[in-house]
Amino acid sequence: MSELKDGKHIKLKEYILYVLAVFFYTNMTGMINEYRRAYLVDILQLTTHQMSFFNVFTGVAGFALSFINAMILDSKKIKNGNKFKGLGIASAIPCGIITVLIFWTPGFIESNPTVLMVWLCAIALIQSVCFYFGGTVNMVAVVMTPNSREREQLLSVRGISSAIGNSAPLVIVLVIAAITKAVKGYEDNMLNYFIAAILCGVVGAVTMLLGMSAVKERITYSDEKKNPLEGFADVLKNPYARRVLYSEFLKSFRGIATFMQPFIAAAMLGSSSKTLLFALPIGIGTMVGMLIINALLKKFTSRVLYIASGVYSVIVNIIAFGVGTLYLTHGQPLYLNIIFIVCLFGTGLQFGASNLLPNMFQADILDDLELKTGRRLDASLPFVISIGGTLSGLIASGVVPYILYDNAETGWHSIIGYQQGLADGTAQSLRTKIMLLFFYTVVHGIMMLLAGVPFFTYKLSGAERDRVHNEVLKKRGELSESEEAAKEA
Repeated sequence: MSELKDGKHIKLKEYILYVLAVFFYTNMTGMINEYRRAYLVDILQLTTHQMSFFNVFTGVAGFALSFINAMILDSKKIKNGNKFKGLGIASAIPCGIITVLIFWTPGFIESNPTVLMVWLCAIALIQSVCFYFGGTVNMVAVVMTPNSREREQLLSVRGISSAIGNSAPLVIVLVIAAITKAVKGYEDNMLNYFIAAILCGVVGAVTMLLGMSAVKERITYSDEKKNPLEGFADVLKNPYARRVLYSEFLKSFRGIATFMQPFIAAAMLGSSSKTLLFALPIGIGTMVGMLIINALLKKFTSRVLYIASGVYSVIVNIIAFGVGTLYLTHGQPLYLNIIFIVCLFGTGLQFGASNLLPNMFQADILDDLELKTGRRLDASLPFVISIGGTLSGLIASGVVPYILYDNAETGWHSIIGYQQGLADGTAQSLRTKIMLLFFYTVVHGIMMLLAGVPFFTYKLSGAERDRVHNEVLKKRGELSESEEAAKEA
């Protein structure tokens, strides 16, 4: 069986509803990822100890839950050929509700530090469960078509939709902030975040229901129940999966950099609600970067492009830091502002590679695992790979509050010295602004450079990748023929 014989499988209506589901699902995740940090630090004003505990606790608990969830997903009995569809539909409304609850804290809870931490951790745990199963919106793309080229196109479109959707809350919050300020006469970020969360949660839940109801899973599965622990072991034995795991471990240290985004927006622009002005050029660059990567894939392998993107990342981020420092120390001239925005766009180009290519790596590895084991490990593979990112993410999230701001209760002095709760964020010191900029740019670039190192020995690309895929298609065809023969007998 050849790829050419596979042809096109995904219908236009299915395609559109699926892409919309991805877009509005990432509205919810984007709202949480972009603004929960600012909500906890500047609205609830958690101490460094509280923030560090929250980050580490929820990271560990979330990892444990994802382990259980992955076992459920890859051992569940397949009904009607659907592995992801039902879970995506079932998790839609819970994802919408929890998005709202993350940005709502009852007044009586805020006054009690212990009760407050219990509330925040409980909400975060529920979020981990809801959004793990909600993440089947992304997972289902790899089984919607057996054609690798159609799959790559779908993953690219999904990546672009996800990038835009993830950034959309920045626009939503900015618009809501402008309206509430006009009505109330002052900036009310607590209200801004809450209204935006309601909007993202409601629309996200509805489109998830519609999109996941429309999709069709076209890669066949055996009805035989599998031992998920064996699946984890199979993934760990795979040399390609291990290299992606190592890469994700290094890449996820950039969480230190991304944590800084709402705070550098507050320090340089006055308010975290203006994060859009930082994120917009990066978001546009990300979309353009994905398009460029798709074009370059015709001439270069995914492996080469990922390594090259890491080298490019460290260069463009060092330039961005230099330009940003000059901007802050030379009276903020317009021409340096423009150059800095261009640098942020350049940073976004690399995000296009780091967002898109790992998904392609995983899709290819799933084929390799299927060829070697005879099993589809759609949940086990991302879980095992996530181990690397979880470990580095825990380290980063535990350390970053101590890097960012002081703790008056203990006398802790941070590297950056960010002051919590300032009505005008530009009142932060020049040193604080420069240090925020350093962690936002240079640290990010270094981690992306290191993330490319494991791919120097990654071989599942080019001709080898095509060989694996064609062998998988042949094996699926033989299996289908044998099952049909058994039914007839």
